[in-house]
Amino acid sequence: MQTYGYTVSFDQFLPEVMQFTPDVPEIIAMHAIKNACIEFCERSLYWQIDLPAISVEADKGNYALQTPVDTKLVQLISTYFDQNLLIPAAPDELANIYRMGNWQTMKGNPQYVTQIIRPEVILVPIPYESRSDILSVRVAIAPTRDAESIDSEIYEQFAERIGYGARARLYNTPRQPYYDKNAALEMMKLFRTSISEVRIMVNKGLPRTSPQVEYQVF
Repeated sequence: MQTYGYTVSFDQFLPEVMQFTPDVPEIIAMHAIKNACIEFCERSLYWQIDLPAISVEADKGNYALQTPVDTKLVQLISTYFDQNLLIPAAPDELANIYRMGNWQTMKGNPQYVTQIIRPEVILVPIPYESRSDILSVRVAIAPTRDAESIDSEIYEQFAERIGYGARARLYNTPRQPYYDKNAALEMMKLFRTSISEVRIMVNKGLPRTSPQVEYQVF
């Protein structure tokens, strides 16, 4: 079991949707709310957590990243190796940096971090010695499709804005009594503007500090 703070069920967002779309079945509204929550997290990068420290092994460069249950990794925010910030670099950039050799086989103290598979980081150069709890990673996450809840602060801070996104999806459903193209465009504009505002806030370093993930074994 993994815990990462207080969460609230998606049905807490229903008042932000149902009063404006009374003809929508609740199950359909819940689906729209979940999709809006996922998009909000993916685009804004607001929901950030620090993963438990990772131990590295000699001659191993790839390390899987495990986020809490019912969440998925959206983006790396920062990666530290022994308190040193690793520089994000794409594979083609690494090929240019290490043009005299193969960056995938270089060994030493890691200076760069890259990704080929999203829930995994690759350290470059590959560590030449094993060290415990030496890798610190902060990530942005989002709910998975199977999730039933979301971080409580997202609900407290952005319930109305996420309601815009859910309503935009519902209004944009053809051949339904609640279909309204103009309303869909208006709500989506409000939703995307809200996301842009939050993303700017995040980029300025103003998001709230999430608790570190704690792994509890039962």
